[in-house]
Amino acid sequence: MSRIGTAGKLGLIVAILLPNAARVAVAESAYETCINNARLVHEASNAAECKRLADQTGQDRANCLGKLKLSPSYCEVSYPPRDGSPNCMLPAANATAIDAALERSRYRCAREDGAGQ
Repeated sequence: MSRIGTAGKLGLIVAILLPNAARVAVAESAYETCINNARLVHEASNAAECKRLADQTGQDRANCLGKLKLSPSYCEVSYPPRDGSPNCMLPAANATAIDAALERSRYRCAREDGAGQ
């Protein structure tokens, strides 16, 4: 089974069928599509992580108040509400992991772009 990516397969087909200028245009378009998809996945990952952390903090605060029966002031200080919006400020470790995935995707796009030329 072939391990060539979609952009790589497109590049091979383009190399056979189109003149040079058209190949370059198609390769650039495939690269831009790949980069845009990587950016969309990055944004969705950020949004999902923001929501997950906000939900987890809310659940932890509810457990603090309910199951553990600790004081509301302690629970509020220990589990302050988090911004669950898509553009929240993530903790450094979470943001670094998501940003690293974006960089790997960009690298893959560049490799596939190079394979198609």
